Amino acid sequence: MLLSIILFFAVLLIPGFNLNAGTDHGAADIPAIPFEHGEVVFSCNERSPNQIYIIGMSHRDTFTGANGSNTVRSQIEVYRTGEWLIQKMGLELLLPEGFFLKEASDEKGNLIKTAASDNGKRVAFDIKTLEEKLENDNSYINAEMLLMESHSIESQQVEDIDLYNSVREKISLLEKFGNDTYESLFIKSGLDYLQERRTAAMLQKIPEVIEGEYREGRIKNKKAIFTIGMSHISEIIKYLKQNKIEIYSPAFTPYDDYLSGVNLLENDFGVTIIIPRILADNRELLKLTRLDGIH
Repeated sequence: MLLSIILFFAVLLIPGFNLNAGTDHGAADIPAIPFEHGEVVFSCNERSPNQIYIIGMSHRDTFTGANGSNTVRSQIEVYRTGEWLIQKMGLELLLPEGFFLKEASDEKGNLIKTAASDNGKRVAFDIKTLEEKLENDNSYINAEMLLMESHSIESQQVEDIDLYNSVREKISLLEKFGNDTYESLFIKSGLDYLQERRTAAMLQKIPEVIEGEYREGRIKNKKAIFTIGMSHISEIIKYLKQNKIEIYSPAFTPYDDYLSGVNLLENDFGVTIIIPRILADNRELLKLTRLDGIH
């Protein structure tokens, strides 16, 4: 279970819901995600002018920054999928999980330069360059940062800072006490609750952020890419399928229940959830993240 937690950094059917890429629900003229980039595991309301594309991903370790066995390849596929969405769907806004500086910097605090050519035009990264950048453990670079470097795309925060910090504190405590101790049972129940609240908070904030960027004229359409760890995807699908969010506090804790509708659906957003190919083909990972029923 600890592995699934670390992945965090990462019924009533909605009309148009499907569990397989390529299923026709009146969206035959909408381009399909290239097979090599990833797999669509959920979609609804594809015809709405408002769209959010959620990409599940594998992050580096939350505290050490080290890459896992799938991290680099999945990050490359996230970059390629994001690039495809920017080019084919005209997306101009990126909403990454986690907190980040508006200007990316390396481990020494030096500003990371953009991948612009001499004439100021942004240029895409090839596979070799992506691998070199993402494999470098001496600096923290991820797919979202590379998309912002190589494409003219806005980025905004969707995290709730209090929930974000509370989750990090609980993970630190769990690592301190171990995963099979008496203390860990209480820590784990609180962490599970906070992680679900954090997932819901990010999801609920998306329409507000997109509307703000659109109103200020920074984007031309109400569309965005939202990147988030694989461990959050099953909860997001549950909320969208049920058209409600129900999160109950654990016994003997100070937390409150959270009950709400889903802001994305109430604001007429279409949702497409994509998993990178290397992760979609990993049966063990899908089981670990409660996504093994998607195939």
